[in-house]
Amino acid sequence: MNASSDRDLSTCPVCESRIEPEPPDGFTRYARQVAGYLDHFAENHPDHPILDAPEGFL
Repeated sequence: MNASSDRDLSTCPVCESRIEPEPPDGFTRYARQVAGYLDHFAENHPDHPILDAPEGFL
């Protein structure tokens, strides 16, 4: 199964905000979307468990 199809990372499941991928930097769009997703949680939901173990969520 393709990891990019497992979960929608374009919308926050906590606050339903739209999450954009990080700007182009040589990484794939999916990698940039994951980075944007984690940045959103770090800034807006700093106590969420995804920040302690993202591999369990992504």
